Amino acid sequence: MASAGLSMLWPQDWAGRFCSAAIFVGICFAARRVHRSIKMKNKRKQWDAVGKDVVLLHQFWRGKYCPNLSPFALKVESFIRLANIEYKVDFDTPFGPKKKCPWMTLNGEDIADSEFMLERLKNQFGVTLDEHLEESKKCNLEAARVLADEHLFWCVITYRYWHDRCKTFLTTQTFPKITVFFFNWFMPRAIKKKATMQGIGVHSQDEVFNICKKDVATLSGILGEDAYFGGEKPCSADCAIFGQLAQLCWNAPGTRYEALIVDAYPNLKHYCYRMKELVFPDWNQLLNPPKNN
Repeated sequence: MASAGLSMLWPQDWAGRFCSAAIFVGICFAARRVHRSIKMKNKRKQWDAVGKDVVLLHQFWRGKYCPNLSPFALKVESFIRLANIEYKVDFDTPFGPKKKCPWMTLNGEDIADSEFMLERLKNQFGVTLDEHLEESKKCNLEAARVLADEHLFWCVITYRYWHDRCKTFLTTQTFPKITVFFFNWFMPRAIKKKATMQGIGVHSQDEVFNICKKDVATLSGILGEDAYFGGEKPCSADCAIFGQLAQLCWNAPGTRYEALIVDAYPNLKHYCYRMKELVFPDWNQLLNPPKNN
């Protein structure tokens, strides 16, 4: 009887075994989906509990020298702070509906992509960071913003994750071992593929650096002697540009990429520290581990 029962659970013929295995896999898959659904419902309750008109910003963990490894997360958090919008941060779910970081939840709605997020925040809260700018200045700064977000960004991540193979970058973060393994094994391959598809990946390391240098020089020229890209006070474009330049200023220590900011174009260095002090007076407390001064 026992052997008969066992044969029903695990048939002797290969067709029966295949069917049993398929049923087992299906049950496991269904159980996993149910588990994820329950987990997401619980998370949604936590997210909704932050309150009405409170932004829940989903982003990566804090770093040793800079509050975020993502220029776009730093961009959005800078904007939220400059606009005096109440917000909370979630580090447990950094990837959103578009599988990108950051994203935000606002009044039960999920919004992804940093530009869409800023646009939504402007409309929701009547943000006036750009009202002091003339129309021509707004257009010029949008071009500078695109240069930073869509061009300089690719130089930075191509160097960080592919050319340097995360070696310098990992010294700026506090990650568990499994995450370090992920970055060492997965990121160089993934970024190499993406950078090649984008176009910058077909260039040599020196060529990518020279492209980065030209981008930084352009931003330095646009800034000139102004305190901010918005003039005497920062605007929306400052949030994006600062997010990108901060990666060079703080997350590339001891490299020629860092030297572009701290040595070659000191007005950008002073700009980064000015933004840091204005937008993140608690910068040191946000780091992981926090600094006392």
